[in-house]
Amino acid sequence: MVADMVRAAIEKTYTGRMTLYESVNKQNEDTKITEQIKEAVAENLPCRISYKTISTVSEQDGAYKAVQEIKLFCSPDVNVTEGTTLVITQNGATNTYEKSGKPAVYGSHQEIILSLVEDWS
Repeated sequence: MVADMVRAAIEKTYTGRMTLYESVNKQNEDTKITEQIKEAVAENLPCRISYKTISTVSEQDGAYKAVQEIKLFCSPDVNVTEGTTLVITQNGATNTYEKSGKPAVYGSHQEIILSLVEDWS
C-alpha cells in the first residue's frame, strides 16, 4: 500500500528517542500519603524534533526575543495526552518538553507542537 510506504519513509527520518511521563497518584510507603508523581508510561519511542525560528519576536522583561517553534514528529499510534512530559534525546542532546498544542494526526505520522521545560525533576 502507498500509505505503508509513506509511513516507512517518514519513520526513516526519526533520529531521536523519547520517553513519555504522565502524572499518577502513588501512595508513599513511609508516610502513607498519596502523592502525585511523574511515571514513565512509554520508553525509547522513535521520533524526530524539528526546530523553526519564527520571525516574530516577543517582548520579555523589556528585551525582545526570537520565538522558536519546536515540533515533534512521531508515529500516529503514540498517545501523547495533556500534561505529558516528554524527555527526548536527538543528536546527542537530551531535553525535556511538554505538549503545548493539539496533535495533527495523519495516517503516516503525527505532529505535535512542544514547549521546552526549563526545570523539571
